[in-house]
Amino acid sequence: MRNLVITITAAAALTLGGCARTGDTPANTAAVSDTAAPTVVTRAGAIGEAFSLYDLGSTWKDQRGETVPLGQLAGKVRVVSLVYTSCHATCPAILVELKRIEESIPADRRDDVGFVLVSLDPARDTPGRLATWAEGNQLDPVRWTLLNGSEAAVRELAAILDVRYQQLPDGEVAHANVITVLDTSGTVVHQQVTLGDETRGTSAAVHRLLE
Repeated sequence: MRNLVITITAAAALTLGGCARTGDTPANTAAVSDTAAPTVVTRAGAIGEAFSLYDLGSTWKDQRGETVPLGQLAGKVRVVSLVYTSCHATCPAILVELKRIEESIPADRRDDVGFVLVSLDPARDTPGRLATWAEGNQLDPVRWTLLNGSEAAVRELAAILDVRYQQLPDGEVAHANVITVLDTSGTVVHQQVTLGDETRGTSAAVHRLLE
């Protein structure tokens, strides 16, 4: 299987939704800073071709402050999204959709599905802050894992999942709104790239994996 190389160049223009305030990025588009270093991620195969996200070597901290290699998430169906806690625009909408997916799962199967939120603002979203945010949003720690990683780890994961984002000068983050479903081995089986009615398709993908 050939290797797929994903390159985000400093000159690329990213079409982003996300948590920027109106007027920050015309038509929800932000240009990558001219001073930003390119990020190059190489992986075996394209999404959906048996590439496991758990093959990445990055290590993270969860909301408990415990070290979590990505491979530790294997064994459960996982629903993954990249958000950040100080976002007041689309991140709350993403969380609402994730909770709808959670509620659609039969009660006796809910612990077979894990929800993973990866912070796009790792400098501010410390494990303690993630824990407080999770508690405030009533996220069951049995099913919800919130991850803080290095900026390099976040860039790598975002590139693999095609979640484009841009840190803005005012501290906001413009970002794509993507919800990803992984099978128990970490292979991407479904991605939702807009908010709204597509949630039904994401729920259906989760349900198929539980059959």
